[in-house]
Amino acid sequence: MIVIHNIGQLVTLEGAVKKQGRNIVFQDLGIITDACLVLNGIGRKCKVEWVGKSSDLPKKYNKAKKINANKQLVMPGFVDSHTHLVFAGDRSREFEMRLAGHTYQEIALAGGGIVKTMTATRLISQADLLKISLKRVDTFLRQGVTTFEIKTGYGLDFDSEEKCLKIIDKLKKTTPATIVATFLAAHAVPPEYKGKKTEYTKLVATKWLPKLKKYCDYLDMFLDEGYFDKEDAEVLLTQAQKYKIRIKLHADELKLTGGTQTACKFNALSADHLLQISQKEIELLSKSEVTATLLPTTAFFLKAAYAPARRLLDSGARVALATDFNPGTSPTQDISLVAVLAALQMHMKTEEIITALTLNGAYALGLAEKKGALLKGYDADFIMLESNSVAKVFYEFGQVQRNLKVFTNGSFYS
Repeated sequence: MIVIHNIGQLVTLEGAVKKQGRNIVFQDLGIITDACLVLNGIGRKCKVEWVGKSSDLPKKYNKAKKINANKQLVMPGFVDSHTHLVFAGDRSREFEMRLAGHTYQEIALAGGGIVKTMTATRLISQADLLKISLKRVDTFLRQGVTTFEIKTGYGLDFDSEEKCLKIIDKLKKTTPATIVATFLAAHAVPPEYKGKKTEYTKLVATKWLPKLKKYCDYLDMFLDEGYFDKEDAEVLLTQAQKYKIRIKLHADELKLTGGTQTACKFNALSADHLLQISQKEIELLSKSEVTATLLPTTAFFLKAAYAPARRLLDSGARVALATDFNPGTSPTQDISLVAVLAALQMHMKTEEIITALTLNGAYALGLAEKKGALLKGYDADFIMLESNSVAKVFYEFGQVQRNLKVFTNGSFYS
């Protein structure tokens, strides 16, 4: 039993939980001043047992181990629900090409893009790729990201996709982070199947997925112009449902191609990107349980128009934010940059951003009953910051908060 006491402000997300992450106002952050947080359990079984004001702490906890928060702000650990963390290689040359005016599609047609990372990821050994990935996990943890998804999609052949899934499985077991694995072999059509998209989709659905499903928490596909279409989705997503694997979708990023509609049809956990959606898709999301996951660093890096966050939020849709960390279109793990872009470019409010990076990120991963809030029964994942206001959490962006402390897996991360 551990009592975190002398907390200046404790952000519980109580109101946001009650409202299932929708129509958030400031009061939904559930901020308690001069608070205590009681934890019980060991390792991944460490849970929140009690929250409240210090003056209301039950006497039965008087003999518990105490940790002084020194008036710091305590809030749930961040949840990054869309990353491509396991990859090899470098695509900095493509950045120069974009500065010269080339589009994402033009770069891909010239041999860049996903296929370039695929080549590097196929060639690297599993041991070396694991070392790189471990460093990236550490980067997330040190800025307070305690739960995150990792997609495959840079192998694009059976052996390489399996290699990436095994690395994710290793990261799950050897790091204190909570990590979930998403199978994204339908990220692009590999060169050996050029002109055979339908054949490749069927191969992934009927041959690869049955053999790799034991490693997969979720399945994703890039449903967009030049990649996969609604007909491909029917084949692959139907097979995923057969194996009871939940679905996430890259949707309507480059063009409006039916990704959002497909996500809703298949009851996906999330539809991600959504740069091109219209009012029709916004209304569809507002009436569904599909979380709209927005990725502002991708729009920033591609110099594209941002997703219509304000219209989604005002319609009552549930909105999450994520880094989309990947080598080509969002080569950053900076969660604070995500937040600042959401505020300045997508007109999101502080309370909406905090909810989007905690509870709603958990919704996008099907983990909202235990992640993204600090209430009785939730996992004890939290961060402590030298701040007396939630408004300051992302104020000094581009750097890790001074003296940030991260608690996950039953202890402080160091």
